[in-house]
Amino acid sequence: MPRKEPKTLRVACFADGRRKIIAFKRSAYWWSASEGAYPLSAALETIKEQGGWIETIPNPNYRPKGLLG
Repeated sequence: MPRKEPKTLRVACFADGRRKIIAFKRSAYWWSASEGAYPLSAALETIKEQGGWIETIPNPNYRPKGLLG
C-alpha cells in the first residue's frame, strides 16, 4: 500500500537561505545530524535562536486520488 503524502509540508527557513523539512510521524520531529530526532517544540526554540522561522508549503509529492485511483 503506498504511503499517503500530506498536502502540505512544514519547512524551517533560515535567513541565509537554508530550508529544512520538518518530518511528521505521529507527531512533529526535527532532525539534527548531531543530535538525531527531537520534538518540534524543542526545535522551534532552536530554529528561532538561529534567526529562522517555520513556513507551510504545498507538498510537491502530493497526488490527490482521482476517480479511478
